[in-house]
Amino acid sequence: MANLFLRSPRTFEGIGTSGWNSAKLTLVVNSVTVYTLIKNRITAAAVNFEISELVRDYLDLTYTGSVDATSQSVEVSVSVSIYEGLDGTGTFQSVVNHPLLGIDAYGYFEEGANPTTTRGYMKSNDVIYNLKDKALRIPVDVNNSTQWNAYENGVQFEGAAITSNTSQTFNYLTVSSNADEIRITTTDGVKTIKIITIEECRFKPHKISFVNRWGAIQDLYFFKKSIDKISTTKDSFKNSTVTTGGAYSTYKHPNKDFNVQSIKSITLNSGFVSEDYNAPMQELMQSEQVWMEVDNVTTPMNVTDSTLTFKTSANDKLVDYKIDLRYAFDTINNMR
Repeated sequence: MANLFLRSPRTFEGIGTSGWNSAKLTLVVNSVTVYTLIKNRITAAAVNFEISELVRDYLDLTYTGSVDATSQSVEVSVSVSIYEGLDGTGTFQSVVNHPLLGIDAYGYFEEGANPTTTRGYMKSNDVIYNLKDKALRIPVDVNNSTQWNAYENGVQFEGAAITSNTSQTFNYLTVSSNADEIRITTTDGVKTIKIITIEECRFKPHKISFVNRWGAIQDLYFFKKSIDKISTTKDSFKNSTVTTGGAYSTYKHPNKDFNVQSIKSITLNSGFVSEDYNAPMQELMQSEQVWMEVDNVTTPMNVTDSTLTFKTSANDKLVDYKIDLRYAFDTINNMR
């Protein structure tokens, strides 16, 4: 089943034979009809319906440190009916049905309109840096991949078939930490991913998880120096502490602060990585949902950097990345 990219526009065309004057689009999400849209032809050769934003309202992607793959796609049925009369009336000419799976993915401008993919491996980088003794989590499209195998020093030691599912797009392979290569059989051929294991002794590694351009949860480790910060905001007013006879307490505040709030942030450093990390770093910057895991605690984050300089081994010799993130909540609990 084809995937519907919900962060890029997706247009469906209504067109009939001679004598048609209107088209009706019926949008069904998770077996419920949520929209019926009708457009008249007027003088155009065809009418267009754009539905991505409508469907995205029904995608409730959840992440708690563990992945709920069933929440990462929605079943979508799009049918376009053609009528000879205006406003969806008169003689019915034809109907075209489009069964799809909506995912929180997007295409790039250069790829043209209505992006789609037959990709089975749902990451953009073919080199992964993993923390020693931590299992890998690899997102795949179960409808565009059939088999995975893990290797150590060229010897296969793990693997399984991937079962297709017409009601969801994603599944996540859990691969042992001693793998140095993974091969995934997809509709586009065999995809080979190189695994580099890092044992960081000096700094505490931070795992960033985010929704990448393919709509999958992707993990990136930042192995090197991290810097924690806190910033505050406050209001203040002049507070009179004078009492009878002009006396006042030297322990009370003439300048009084109130509505004090604070928010924490952190700067992370990746350490030296392959320039293959340009793509996932770009996708991290563009992601609308980001989390950080430290000591098995998962926290929602926002990326505060607004620019990213791509690095290459030719220009920079050694490639490393620094990124600034802000905790996605106020430090003082003010949830009401």
